[in-house]
Amino acid sequence: MAASTRTWALSDLVSRLRCKGKSKSKPKSTSRSKSSSKSPSHVQDTRPPLIATPLPLVLAHHQHLLSTLGWTTLTLPPPTPHTPAHPLLAAATALFLAAQRFFDAPDAVKARWSHRLGSEEGWTRIPGEKEFITLRTQAGCPGVLRAAAARYWGLMGAHLAGTLERVSASLGMAGGEGEGLGRFVGPGRRMGDGEGERSATMLRIFRYEGWEAKVVAEPHADLGLLSAVVGDVPGLEVWGGEGWVAVERGYEAGGRQATYTVGRTLERLSNGRYPAGAHRVVSYGAAAPRPEGQPGTGGEGAVEKRYRHSIVFVLRAHEPVVVESAELETEITGRWAVPVSGVTAGKMYEEIRGQHFNINIGHAEREKQRRNVREGKAGGETQAAG
Repeated sequence: MAASTRTWALSDLVSRLRCKGKSKSKPKSTSRSKSSSKSPSHVQDTRPPLIATPLPLVLAHHQHLLSTLGWTTLTLPPPTPHTPAHPLLAAATALFLAAQRFFDAPDAVKARWSHRLGSEEGWTRIPGEKEFITLRTQAGCPGVLRAAAARYWGLMGAHLAGTLERVSASLGMAGGEGEGLGRFVGPGRRMGDGEGERSATMLRIFRYEGWEAKVVAEPHADLGLLSAVVGDVPGLEVWGGEGWVAVERGYEAGGRQATYTVGRTLERLSNGRYPAGAHRVVSYGAAAPRPEGQPGTGGEGAVEKRYRHSIVFVLRAHEPVVVESAELETEITGRWAVPVSGVTAGKMYEEIRGQHFNINIGHAEREKQRRNVREGKAGGETQAAG
């Protein structure tokens, strides 16, 4: 694995933050985290506190993490003999099973769904790290995934849209559907059928190599509004301000849990009140348990191949929506240092993307993007994006 850093259990981190009181200072920007929070004040934030607006399915003592560090956890109640699994849990379980069947197929079969140049849609393999498929419409979705992906998209899309409405209300904006930040959701709530119904929002399913201890997705922040990550084995780590937090190893007992992260678009639209959440994915190697039903390679002396599968739902702003910073300013957000008017969400996204390099492309192209971003920033910090 890369240079060692301190890691804490989630409960330890929550205790640390509680001891610091209700500080409004943002996480430090370090080259180690590859992420910076562009807050109006890097020393002390004197704006009024957020309005208490509980986020659905987030434990009470994890509520503040989203606005403090740019991530928090979603906890689904475990099924009991008398109650069925939560719909999101049932949908994630079904999608994991379908994804495993897809990734187990020969490469020649998966190649029929290869990434299309000029789009994010399709299947990609990056040797030494991962393979993944990005879904934008049902027409671009393999049959083995289609029903499970559409079901999960519908449930998680609606859930994150509702969460964004709560975030909007916490900032003193209108918090209803189609109001405040909610108007940026657009058609991303559901998986479109064909090309004409493609939205900026996407569903990405990963299979990470897990038989060596190493970083398989370098530190980065997503570019959209909100992302939800759920994995079948631990591997996601989030930036806790002073070190990496092995968040999936610190989940509360019982039930399936997921992690929310704030994207750079929401960071911009909230005027820095919700910082982008830096995270990475690591393989813990031999220490990682093999999920039930996941086969090994077999054979004496063979290295047993363990994988981490993860489902990443990325809610992005609907591209045609026009951003007017004056309409997003409240006493809680404060004034935008650089006002924005008449700019579409799609154009804002492209501007943000141009300031980062993509970790989900081949190594050679990644290094080229990294170099271009570094030169464009005149020697400034090079930032990664998922």
